[in-house]
Amino acid sequence: MDENTYLNQVASLANFHHYPRQGPWERKSGCAIGVRDGYVAVVGLTRSQKQAKVVILLRFKKMEQPEMLKAAVTQSETLTKMKRGKLAATGSDFLRWEWKYSFAKPKAEDVVQLTNALRETIKSVVAGFEGRCEKCQRTSTPELTLMNGLPLYICAGCQDATRQEQDQATTNYEALQPNYPNGAALGIGAAIVGGVGWGLGAYALHYVFLYGAILIGYFVSWGMIKGTGKVTRLGQISIPILTIASILFGDAIFFTLTIMKERDLSFSLDLLKAVIVNLWSIEGSGNGAASIIFALIGAGYALYRARKPKFKAVFEPLGTPGT
Repeated sequence: MDENTYLNQVASLANFHHYPRQGPWERKSGCAIGVRDGYVAVVGLTRSQKQAKVVILLRFKKMEQPEMLKAAVTQSETLTKMKRGKLAATGSDFLRWEWKYSFAKPKAEDVVQLTNALRETIKSVVAGFEGRCEKCQRTSTPELTLMNGLPLYICAGCQDATRQEQDQATTNYEALQPNYPNGAALGIGAAIVGGVGWGLGAYALHYVFLYGAILIGYFVSWGMIKGTGKVTRLGQISIPILTIASILFGDAIFFTLTIMKERDLSFSLDLLKAVIVNLWSIEGSGNGAASIIFALIGAGYALYRARKPKFKAVFEPLGTPGT
């Protein structure tokens, strides 16, 4: 069953509507959206890290103690007995539940039952919307509007105010003066720490992991952006270079430790320097291809993270429901 047919079936059983190409997950199949007792429910399909999921998003009036929501859901006997996915995230005005699957999608009936159970569970701790704007709490707003794909109740006046706020945030961000020395210090520091961790881990396990490269990319990009204070073109160029250098430095540490063990030598900077100078030939004669490939993937991830933040609010009405 394709995604559109599946979500149509979910929408029909739940008395929701299916909206292709709309929703928070930016998929062609869109999502199923409905409102019951003031609680907004969004059901869609996503895929991350090669893992397919059914995602259920519930929205409600903002609450002051989100931890109460998490406790109510995790302690629910009904949800525990169902054994259908798990709580992925909670916030002051939302709950996200994810149900992973491998081949066949979960039965539409079971997804609808789970959505209803989640809604009934949270009723004791959070209130549903009452047909007023979520921002100003004054203007009658009976229809949902998508803001960057997320359905919410927001009046025309608050939409204009939100656009102005985002425009001002963009102006303020562009006006920030980057601190390149601090960014370089933190970025290089993160690369050195990551390289040491990569080398020691490879030596201890005799194995390198793709996620290790991605983690190094994460820390290098975090350090550079944190230190610089903003995303810049120079930082975007430097981050993947530092990530690759970090992993290659880690390989140099691994080879140095290996030589020390095989030849019963003590550590010396001269030995490490010799390994670094001859690293390319050592990588070529050994199993260095995996490290280089992982380094490139880690650099790609680091570059992906080093994107400029988007201060933009796109509002659109819900389209014609799919049939």
